[in-house]
Amino acid sequence: MVESRDQTGRFVKGHPGNPEAKGRPKRKTEDKYLLALQKCVKLGDWKAIGKRAVAQAKTGDYRARQWLSDYLLGKPQQFVDVTSAGEKVIAVTVYLPEMDELETESRATGEVPS
Repeated sequence: MVESRDQTGRFVKGHPGNPEAKGRPKRKTEDKYLLALQKCVKLGDWKAIGKRAVAQAKTGDYRARQWLSDYLLGKPQQFVDVTSAGEKVIAVTVYLPEMDELETESRATGEVPS
């Protein structure tokens, strides 16, 4: 039998923890609400909602355009552009307080020059 974990207890590449799992199952209440909503909104109702959203989007309604594009195209991915005064940043400095403690200890033992 092939081990699915390495010496540190992490899963080995290609061996998921539970290959038969399909993610978190929906709670019964979520299923009940979704089913109730599906019973209330018939296909004709949904078409009417879509037509109204299209008409409103054509007249300049931002929310109607947004709703339609979210449903038809999906929500766009969010990206963060890190710049400084219009110039691209080549390096980012991250402050970690734990590193201060290590540096202080290293200076005390003479491992790092002051």
